[in-house]
Amino acid sequence: MTLNWVISKVVITSNLSIDRSTKPKMQMIVPPQGTGHERLSFPAIISRRERAFLTKEKIFQAALRLFARKGFEATSIRDIALEAEVTSSTLYHYMKTKEDLLVAIMQEGLQTLLGNAKEVLAELEAPEQQLAALVQLHVTSHATDKLTALVVDTEFRALTGNTRVEIARLRSEYELLWKRILTSGLEGGVFTIENTRLAVLALLQMCTGVAHWYSPDGPSSLEEISLNFSDMALALVQAKRNGQQLTVSDLDLPEPARFFVKPWLGAAAHEHS
Repeated sequence: MTLNWVISKVVITSNLSIDRSTKPKMQMIVPPQGTGHERLSFPAIISRRERAFLTKEKIFQAALRLFARKGFEATSIRDIALEAEVTSSTLYHYMKTKEDLLVAIMQEGLQTLLGNAKEVLAELEAPEQQLAALVQLHVTSHATDKLTALVVDTEFRALTGNTRVEIARLRSEYELLWKRILTSGLEGGVFTIENTRLAVLALLQMCTGVAHWYSPDGPSSLEEISLNFSDMALALVQAKRNGQQLTVSDLDLPEPARFFVKPWLGAAAHEHS
């Protein structure tokens, strides 16, 4: 399986308390004939709804950059307003608390990762195939959307009340996918694991760490890294068929699926980080 097949699963889902689900279309106006600007098209004056969407997006991306760079606790409302180039009063118009933004980032990041993982796993049956694919998906997502990955993985401690419970549920649901794969491989005699829970934690920690050090300018490509990590994951669980240690090249994974690839949540923010 190539990286293209895995990254094709990266899509955006929006279930946020600050609604980013519908991006309004900008209407264009064309100057009338004889004005000297017939070949030019100009954006019409944006509506109130369009302006509100753009402002929400600026605030969301500003919070993402700051939470990833400074941490949630060290980021103030004033910091977010300055980063988003809005007033504090405007900021409060779109959110009640700073935690609202953190929850929105975490929900979108986890729901996207969880949805993509389920889609990938639904196309595969053998536990060794599922493990290799899930490792590649996790590595790819954490490398291409580093800001979201850093916030989701490090700021859970800042959550309180019901929002903490909801994010914990999403995290547990994602971890359960890993546990089910390892349990299936163990029961099928493909994996040899002494402690499934520890194996899951080790795999997640290994793959999540990519967000802290990966650089597209580094010596290894993202595809090379994801494939190597898949091989290491198979080695960790001692994946074998007919007494032979399995590697990614042995798995006969499907050809790359062709999907329109949309940018991840933090792509725009990362460009300005």
